[in-house]
Amino acid sequence: MSYDRLCILPPSPVRYLRGTTSTSAVNAIPDELLSAIFHVATHDFHDCYDAMFQATTISHVCQHWRNVSLSTASLWTVIVLTFPTHRNQLFRTIDWLARSRSRPLHLYMDFRDPAWNWEEASHCFGWKNMENVMRLILPHVHRWQKVELLTDTWAPIFTFLSYTSRIKSAPMLQEVILSRCNAFFAAKGELFRPSAMKQPVSWFGGGSAFHSLRRVSLAGVHVNWANSGLSGLLELELKYHASEVMPTLHEFCGIISACPELERLSILGWGPQIDVDVMPKQRSLHLPHLRHFAFGFIDVDYAIDLLSLFHLTALETLSLEDISSSLDPLHPCDASRLLEYLTAAQHGSCITSSHTFPCTTCGPYPLSLLSSLELHGLTSCEPSLRCFLQETTTLDRLVLSGLDKATLPVQEIALDLIAAALCPSLRDLKFKDADASTIAALSACLPVADVADSDDATYQLIQALRIAGIEVIISENVSS
Repeated sequence: MSYDRLCILPPSPVRYLRGTTSTSAVNAIPDELLSAIFHVATHDFHDCYDAMFQATTISHVCQHWRNVSLSTASLWTVIVLTFPTHRNQLFRTIDWLARSRSRPLHLYMDFRDPAWNWEEASHCFGWKNMENVMRLILPHVHRWQKVELLTDTWAPIFTFLSYTSRIKSAPMLQEVILSRCNAFFAAKGELFRPSAMKQPVSWFGGGSAFHSLRRVSLAGVHVNWANSGLSGLLELELKYHASEVMPTLHEFCGIISACPELERLSILGWGPQIDVDVMPKQRSLHLPHLRHFAFGFIDVDYAIDLLSLFHLTALETLSLEDISSSLDPLHPCDASRLLEYLTAAQHGSCITSSHTFPCTTCGPYPLSLLSSLELHGLTSCEPSLRCFLQETTTLDRLVLSGLDKATLPVQEIALDLIAAALCPSLRDLKFKDADASTIAALSACLPVADVADSDDATYQLIQALRIAGIEVIISENVSS
């Protein structure tokens, strides 16, 4: 992390104190209050690097501030380790672990190498490097509150999982984010690599070490699903896995059923391994508190089979993404049948062949209650999209992205959005990563008499939608 990167920070309480003209006024602040101000200054950022920089800056202002900061354990609870792991990073970590005393820890470890050549064995951060890190942080596992680990390759993840398998208790741990940052393993037919390390690991003592776990994100990372300890969660994210390492349907249903209070669920790529011959004959996964669902699919048939498992009556925000369009741009999925399925499910009817009798008396996907909808890179025919949007009568926010890659008939529905024939409650519309040709095509279908006299297609589109009471954000594709 460069010095320039760390210096670009928003105003903080520290800056206001340092800018005070009367140093006596600052010195008159009681140490307890100064300590509280320091805590706010270092915990007011979502960026771990900023939190680390603020703590370091505070402790180097003057001797008095240094004494107060070193005695304030909460300033030193964000532990940051990045690639390459120089000795000074390890020494800093030792110091911060000591200074934080008994406080809960946020561990942020990013060992990705921007110059990596995509060869697994060539990466400069391997299992031995991860071992050094684990030996440093493992004695403090009783204080882990949030753990984030991002890698390019599997070896460091495997080392982390292996070491945590010996842990008997992690009483403070609330959130785990593990990411092997390679979405291509989710491609259809792709196998897990390296195959010799495919065997799942029972992390955190087979799940028995968890006491407070509430949020889990596993990207390209699989565990022993039968002994995962994933229960009582509020948020769960599974994404970019090879299909062969995903849980069986029985294991997946067990995990979801053990999280009845789940509020947010993301499945991007493959979910459980589904055998259509043993699919439940009715919707078996009822999540009455789930309000946010993000679903990215590779295969439409699989997507419909998976969605047929759920009953999400409290759903407020829905995100649908064609992941196959980014993994294989030449062969995107046609999402028409998926949209048709969700439209039919809205009315409690089901077009899934595995369900031989009615699934439920009310809609398992209440589109009419949605407040936010995101469609990313979808390809669909106009009638399917129109019927789908006709059900979203209370929709307040709509995001459309990847329009340059997809064949979503937005031009055909633009006029109906303006006339409130579709999404009559819409107030915010965002076109994300739209290229100039897409914006021009959208503007071309507008009634020119209702927009300002301008040759700029983007301006015309924004003005027409604003006249209809819809605020618009257009994020153009910089590569176009």
